[in-house]
Amino acid sequence: MSYSIGEFARLCGITATTLRAWQRRYGLLKPQRTDGGHRLYNDDDIQQALKILDWVKKGVPVSQVKPLLARPGVRITDNWLTLQEKMLQRLKEGKIEALRQLIYDAGREYPRPELVTKVLRPLRSKVSANVPAMITLREILDGIIISYTSFCLEGDKRAPGDNYLITGWHLTDPCEIWLEALCRTGQGHRIDVLPASPAALAPDIFPDRKWLLVTSGKVSAARKKQLALWQQQVSSLDIIPL
Repeated sequence: MSYSIGEFARLCGITATTLRAWQRRYGLLKPQRTDGGHRLYNDDDIQQALKILDWVKKGVPVSQVKPLLARPGVRITDNWLTLQEKMLQRLKEGKIEALRQLIYDAGREYPRPELVTKVLRPLRSKVSANVPAMITLREILDGIIISYTSFCLEGDKRAPGDNYLITGWHLTDPCEIWLEALCRTGQGHRIDVLPASPAALAPDIFPDRKWLLVTSGKVSAARKKQLALWQQQVSSLDIIPL
């Protein structure tokens, strides 16, 4: 069967922008072209894309995947840990612009959900000690994460997509709002962020928006009751438990 780039992207769970990059920058896919110049993919391309994703999710930069596709039995070291250590070193050395560039580059090389779970969250935990030096380093890191997430969110707003609002609810770590938003960039959503957990929340004032509430701790019976009420008042409301 043949698939358009949009259909192919949905089948593989990646964006059309990523597919174009895999072809243009790295020569990883070679789709056919229609008479009008549009890309057409087939089932073999799907298998190839899934193999590429498998390597990337193991921490291999997409720029290094091509030779590995011909060597399926090769073993790799923990590239996620290596990337964490590179970022931590730049952070501790005060190389803020270099750290910023490394995070931005990683966002192009890896799926963003994996970047968050395999790199950014573990990195934040390494600077979580409650002493002034570590607090300062973590605030610098969080600032870069927020800046990068904002950059990705603005890019998503240039294209059609579902309208979401994301915020915290009974959340102890406000940066988790931005990390969860980053996980969802590049997936056909137009997301606006309420950057801090409000003392009180009124989703019903935007009933046509889809809501995502990032929460920590146990969801009590009272909170479940409140959620049920809100879910009756808005088009969509989902909890993201941490």
